[in-house]
Amino acid sequence: MPKSSVAPRASQECSKRSIAEYLLRSTSTVLEAIFQESGNVGASIGLLEDGNYTFHDIGTRALDEDQPPTKNSRYLISSMTKPFMGLAISILVADGRHGICFETPVKDILPELEGRTALLSDQMEPELTIGHLLAHRSEFLRYTNLWESPEGHIPWTTIDPVLSLLRHMPRSSQYTEKTFDNSRNYSNECFALLAEVVERTARMPWGEFVTERILQPLHLTSTFTDVPQDHLQDRNSYVAYHSVSVDGLMAGGHQLWQRNCMTRPKAEPLLIEPSQVSCVNRGSKPSPLGAAAGMVSSTKDLLKFFGYLLEVFGSLQGQRYDLGHKISEVERGMITWWRHILSHTQSENSIYAGGWNTTNISWNPCDLKHRWPGSDGDNARRLQSVIRSSHNDGALTANRLWYFFQQLSIGGGVGVGKKLALYHGGNMVGATSSCFLIPSLKQAVVVLCNTRGFYLDAANIACMFLADALARKATDPRALQTLCANLDTVVRHIKGSYIRDLALYETRLEREYSQLARAEDFAGCVGRFRLVPGVFAEIQGHAGGSLRFQLYGKGFEYPLRARHDCCAVSSEVTMTFAMPMRDLVPLGVGGNNRLNIRDFELVFRGRRGSGRPFEEFVWVFDRNGVYEDGDESAFAWKRVA
Repeated sequence: MPKSSVAPRASQECSKRSIAEYLLRSTSTVLEAIFQESGNVGASIGLLEDGNYTFHDIGTRALDEDQPPTKNSRYLISSMTKPFMGLAISILVADGRHGICFETPVKDILPELEGRTALLSDQMEPELTIGHLLAHRSEFLRYTNLWESPEGHIPWTTIDPVLSLLRHMPRSSQYTEKTFDNSRNYSNECFALLAEVVERTARMPWGEFVTERILQPLHLTSTFTDVPQDHLQDRNSYVAYHSVSVDGLMAGGHQLWQRNCMTRPKAEPLLIEPSQVSCVNRGSKPSPLGAAAGMVSSTKDLLKFFGYLLEVFGSLQGQRYDLGHKISEVERGMITWWRHILSHTQSENSIYAGGWNTTNISWNPCDLKHRWPGSDGDNARRLQSVIRSSHNDGALTANRLWYFFQQLSIGGGVGVGKKLALYHGGNMVGATSSCFLIPSLKQAVVVLCNTRGFYLDAANIACMFLADALARKATDPRALQTLCANLDTVVRHIKGSYIRDLALYETRLEREYSQLARAEDFAGCVGRFRLVPGVFAEIQGHAGGSLRFQLYGKGFEYPLRARHDCCAVSSEVTMTFAMPMRDLVPLGVGGNNRLNIRDFELVFRGRRGSGRPFEEFVWVFDRNGVYEDGDESAFAWKRVA
C-alpha cells in the first residue's frame, strides 16, 4: 500500500463538508490500495454521522466488467444477518402474546433439545435459554461449522440434521465455569435454532417474519432474506462473488515478509459461483440455516437500518419513551432489544449480546483479555497472534504510539451507555462485510465487499479505520496522515501473519501426507457412514482413481490424502481431507478455521481382518477438548449398508 496520499490542505476545508465526507475523500487512495492489493474486486462504503449519510464505492461490481458498485448494490452480508435475527426475537418478546422472553428455556419451544445446557462464569449448568443463543453462550461445539463447503455448497437444507447433531453430541470438557469470561462459543447453529424458534412461535417461516415485521415497515427495499440463484446473476442489482489466487503469495511472499522487503506480493482475484447460503431459505420448507449468514443488503439500506437503531437508542437514553403510547411494533422491538443489550454490557465479561459483538471504547491494548474492538473473523485471530508473538519484524505491541480505538475520548459523559460500541463482520464464500456503531455519537460505518480475500479482510480493517477516524473527528491533515501510516502497519502485519500461516500449513501437509489416496489401494475406506440419525458421509472412488470424501453426504467432494506412515492393510489408517491452499482458496474457503490439518483428519478403524472394510472412522473437528475424558467413540461415523 502506498504511503498516505492525504494532501496537506488546511483543516478548515472540512467545514465545507461533513467530517465523514472529508474522511472518505481524503483517504480514498489509501483505502482503494488496501482493497486492490489484497485482491478485492469491488466494495461499497457507507458512513452515518448524526443522521447524515456519506457513500463511497471502490472497484467494479464484477471482475469481468467495468461498472462500479453503488450504494444500492446488493451484497451477501453473511454474519451481519445476525443483528436482524436479534431484532426478530426481540419483536416476539415485546409482543407479549407469545409467552416468550430472553430467559425462556429453549427446550420449551424446541423439545428436541431437552437437557442441553449453557455454561456461564457464575453458574455451571443453567438451562439453555433464548438469550444464551443470542449471545453464543452455549456448550454447543463448533463441530458443525463446516456447513458451507468449497464452491459455496450448503449440504443441509433443513434444520433436522442440526437438531440431530446437537441432540446427540457429547459434552465438551473444554468449557469450564470461566469459559465465557471475555469469550463466546461462536456457533452459526445458535442462530439457525433462533430461526426455528421464530417459526414455531410465530407460525410462519423466519424469512417471511423478518420481511413482514422488519424490512417492509422500515422500507429496506434492497434487503432480502432469500434470493433465487438465477437472480444473483443480475449485475444491475447484485454484485458478483470472488475469491483470490494465493500462488503468488506462496511463491515468495513469506520470504519477502521475513526480509522486510518493500516489494509486497499481491493477491489476484478470481470470479467464482455465488454462495448458496442466500438460496437455502426458498422452497416449500424454508431453511433456518440462512438466518445465520444468508441475507443480502446494500450500504444504503444498512445505514438506514442502523439509523433507526441509533435514533431509538438516543431516545431511550433520554427516557423519552413511554411504552403505553402508540408506537410501531418494530420500534417496540428495538426498545426491548436495546434494553437486553445494555443489561448484558453492564458486565465487563460480556462481549456478545443480542446478535452483536459488544465492546467499550476507548480500548486499553495492555488488557489482552479483550479482542481488538471491531476486529472480526480472520482479522481478529491474526491481530491477536501478532500482538502476542514476535515472529514478525516489529511486531505490534501494547506500547506502540497508536492503534485503533486507543486513547479515544468520545465525550458526552461517562458510563457504559456513553462508551458502548457494537460491531459485526461477515465472511462467506465470495463475500466479506463489516459494520461498527457508536450509539452515543450517532455514528455508524458499513463496508461491503464482493470478494473474500483471505490475505486480508479489507472490509473489516477499513471499517475499523473509518470508525476510529470518524469518532476522533480526524480532520487535521497531519493527524490523518499518522492514522493512515498506522493503518499501513496493521495491514502489513495481518498479511504477514497469513503468509506465515500458509507456509507452515503447506509444509506440514507436504511433510505428513502423501499425494492423493487411491481407491484401489484403500478400498476398505469406501462406503457410506452415519454419525447420528440424518447425518451421513460418503467416501467414494473418483473417476481419476483417487478417494473422495463428501462431508454430510452431499456437496463438495474433498480429495483424501493418506498419512505417510499409513499402510493400506493396517488395522488403522489416518487420512486428511485438508487441501493445499493453492487449490482450496480459489474455491472460496481458506480462512483461519482451515489451517489446522489435524482438524480434518479421519481415522479409519474397526477392520475385522486384513483386506476387510473398515467399520467406522472418527472425525473430530476442533479437537481442543471437545470430548469427555478423551473418549472419541461418540464421534465415530459407523458404516451402513
